[in-house]
Amino acid sequence: MAADFPVIDSHIHLYPESEISTLAWCSPENPLAKQHSVDDYKAASASSPPRGFIFVETDRKNDLDAGIKDGSGWEGPLMEVSWLKRIVTGQPKPGEGHAKEDGSLCAAYIPWAPLPSGPSAMERYLELVKKEAGESWPKVRGFRYLLQDKPNGTMLQQDFIESLRLLGRKGFVFELGVDQHRRGRGQLEEVVEMIDRAHDGVPEDEKVVFIISESNYI
Repeated sequence: MAADFPVIDSHIHLYPESEISTLAWCSPENPLAKQHSVDDYKAASASSPPRGFIFVETDRKNDLDAGIKDGSGWEGPLMEVSWLKRIVTGQPKPGEGHAKEDGSLCAAYIPWAPLPSGPSAMERYLELVKKEAGESWPKVRGFRYLLQDKPNGTMLQQDFIESLRLLGRKGFVFELGVDQHRRGRGQLEEVVEMIDRAHDGVPEDEKVVFIISESNYI
């Protein structure tokens, strides 16, 4: 019966072996320090394959200060966008673990974005994403900036709030990770205030939509 209902996997992370060094969280001894490809994903879900998936950025190395200065701090996240473009357009590099026919599996993708840097930097960054994404740009439906490991108050800075409002005006969602296991109730209270401030005085059709996921790291 379940097979009669199409399923979209709403949150997955993949990366090619050639780009593991760009992952901010991944050390050589990490058990995840190996390629996780579309081929691997299809094999793991073969017993009940979804119709498609939504890819969420995997925390590539970045530098907010360098990004504001000359864009050099955005190279890792833009490399990830380029990789997603290769998946969507069916143009893999040798050994990346995906094929031309896999492009339709990616229903959408959610890249990283430098929200703490403010709306001016965000405008420049979004233009670079659009250029890098090329034909796959329509698949970009929102952006993420990890908050669960950032200092208290990061999401309440005015530049961050204005960046959220910019996403709303442009019709993008914001993917928000909440880690109550490590950060507790205080982070949840900040999230409520952030949403209130991002929506305050904003026309209904320009309010940014928040996609909230809970992280449970041990």
